[in-house]
Amino acid sequence: MAEEMKRAGVFLRSSRLARTDWTLTITTFHRWSLALLLIMAAPACAPGASGVYGQQRSTLAVTDDFGMLLLNAGIRAEALLVDGELAVDEAKRLRMVLGLELADGGMQRYGPRVAANYLLSEVITDGEAVPRFVLNERLRRFEQLAVLRPDGYLVMTLTGSQLQCIGPLQVQEGNLSAGDFKLGAFYTSTDGGFREDTSLPLLPNSAYFNGVVVTVETK
Repeated sequence: MAEEMKRAGVFLRSSRLARTDWTLTITTFHRWSLALLLIMAAPACAPGASGVYGQQRSTLAVTDDFGMLLLNAGIRAEALLVDGELAVDEAKRLRMVLGLELADGGMQRYGPRVAANYLLSEVITDGEAVPRFVLNERLRRFEQLAVLRPDGYLVMTLTGSQLQCIGPLQVQEGNLSAGDFKLGAFYTSTDGGFREDTSLPLLPNSAYFNGVVVTVETK
């Protein structure tokens, strides 16, 4: 009998140890399962405003046509305002920044710079803030217009894409010209080529800036 009781005690202790080990195994499994679920439920890494170009990416995500024109003209993303209206003081600031960006000498930016300079100068001339949607509408006036670059190429104003090489610039009757094209004038396509465009409002009290005649004075 004593021997049987001893065996029973050993079996009971073994059973308890086995249950304890099983309980620990289940508990450990639950903990790992919970950790795995938390990892799976966590949001994946997504690009945000952080990072080297975070601010630029955020600006580009919400900019409009006028903002894209300024970017193509060489103004950096951090210098842009992406909504609201364009005040006169802001137009003056952007025009000053645009002038500073001319130092890069990139001819591919020349067309957009001419259009941006004209639009900014138009706001300065009128002396009143202009809503962004109005600027976007005004921008469309340049959609089919071309300008002569200082290197003698005729290019599309908004995109800067080259149309044809006219030739080297020369002084003709007080104007910098190449062939029949003048630096600072806008040209529209016709069946026979291009003719000078007269649809854009003439800006008074003009000054020569980046190859286009525009105003720098308010009313």
